[in-house]
Amino acid sequence: MPDRVRTRTTDARPAPPRRPVTRLRLTCLYGGVFMLAGTVFLAVTLLLAEQAVSRGNGPLLEVGPEGPVVLAAARCPASANGGPPSCESSGRDRAHDPLFLSALPVLAVLGPLSAGAGYLTAGYALSPLRRMTRTARAACR
Repeated sequence: MPDRVRTRTTDARPAPPRRPVTRLRLTCLYGGVFMLAGTVFLAVTLLLAEQAVSRGNGPLLEVGPEGPVVLAAARCPASANGGPPSCESSGRDRAHDPLFLSALPVLAVLGPLSAGAGYLTAGYALSPLRRMTRTARAACR
């Protein structure tokens, strides 16, 4: 069995070129998570705002002239057949259009912000690995 003796040369080999594949993959993963969380948060906010707009700011309970409690907005006309009043939502159907159109610029800003946050998070997650690699390379020299 031949003994191989490793000799140290004075010229150190150059480090292999760094390929940021791991950081790129983690950036995509974390950026996707941040984008998904931001989109869900925006959707919940818009749905709650649409619900608030569709209800309006009228009182929910109104006492009629005979004294029964009517569950309707204050400006709803009483129905002719004695049933519950039916309110036509005049203008309220169009109220959610600007609300959802205002979400488009927010989503356009959310994309680059989530990619940046993913990049920073990936760097933070990879910093212990870089430290260990640096220590191992220094120990091998």
